[in-house]
Amino acid sequence: MKNLNFGCRRSDFLVTSSKDDWFIQCRFYEEGQDKPFTYRRKLNRFKSEKERKAIEKSLLQQMTELLDEKDYNPRTKQFMFQEGQINQYSNIAEALRQTLKNKEFTPEHKMNVELHLGRFLEALTNLDLGYLKIKDIELIHVKQTLESLKLSNYTFNKFKVHLSSLFTDLVDEGYIKVNPCTGIKTKKHIVERKEIFTNEELQQIEKHIKKNYPHFYNFFQIFYLSGCRVPELLGLKKSDINLEKSEFTITLKKGQLYVREKRAIIPNALPFWQDQMENALFDDDYIFSFFYQPGEDIMHRTYVYKFWTKKIMKEIGIDKGIYILKHTFLDKVEEAHYSAQIMAGHRDDRTTSIYTVGREKRRLEAQKQIQIKAF
Repeated sequence: MKNLNFGCRRSDFLVTSSKDDWFIQCRFYEEGQDKPFTYRRKLNRFKSEKERKAIEKSLLQQMTELLDEKDYNPRTKQFMFQEGQINQYSNIAEALRQTLKNKEFTPEHKMNVELHLGRFLEALTNLDLGYLKIKDIELIHVKQTLESLKLSNYTFNKFKVHLSSLFTDLVDEGYIKVNPCTGIKTKKHIVERKEIFTNEELQQIEKHIKKNYPHFYNFFQIFYLSGCRVPELLGLKKSDINLEKSEFTITLKKGQLYVREKRAIIPNALPFWQDQMENALFDDDYIFSFFYQPGEDIMHRTYVYKFWTKKIMKEIGIDKGIYILKHTFLDKVEEAHYSAQIMAGHRDDRTTSIYTVGREKRRLEAQKQIQIKAF
């Protein structure tokens, strides 16, 4: 007798063969039913013994898979849960993929999680653990699978974070009691020091852009003096900018979160914002559309990355990506201004925020006073 999911059981399969009657059957027991149901598939339609022998093996495999793996109820002729619906008896791969499908991640983050999940499930299968139901998954299974991938410590931690977010949802829904990633220790890795541009390099870049690509000049200056990410600037519309208050509002996209947040326009950057805004006619215009001019279409960030690589890095001979501008700006801000975190002696900025009521408003006003050289 084999135990199945949902409290069901089945007997061993019996193959009965004779000239007149050839079939495969087992007895199917389910809770709430007094008598077992006989699950039988006949092979009589195949006339020759050779045909029957050929189909017998595949039919037996099919019946076994339906009962043991897919939770098929032969009495009702239905699966015991709808396709795409997760429950504790779902296969681990199906459960995690469906959970990711239901996640409200940003497209970029979802793509990263999909890549990591795909590699994880492939390794799980290679370790012969692909049969596991979601209710049976344990820490040791996840850890062994991650270790088999031979990841760097940094990438191992990333995989663990992404998988943990999926398992957390399964815990919340009651399909498992414990997140199997919780007990896996984060591996130590060396945090590489961020590169920054020297003043000489910044001057060289500024002259090159101003001379050869003036249409990119405002984007360069505003990106450098804002500390924002490229997609955040490309998503800005005219209605998001208030030059009178020296503020703009971006949409932060991190993981599952979409957050609207105000940022300051520092005095050194204001002329470039004013110049760019002169050509923005409608409130719905993106201030940096194609050719870095205001327009109705949003430009994808890859255009900026490719432009920087081809027109700046290769032509000048500087092996530093555009995001080094962001690191450079933040380094200069830190160099010029002490933060409340440092003044209070807190090691974690979250601790500082507890004691700073009205902090966000003061932070925004303080940013407006920052003086960083514009080229």
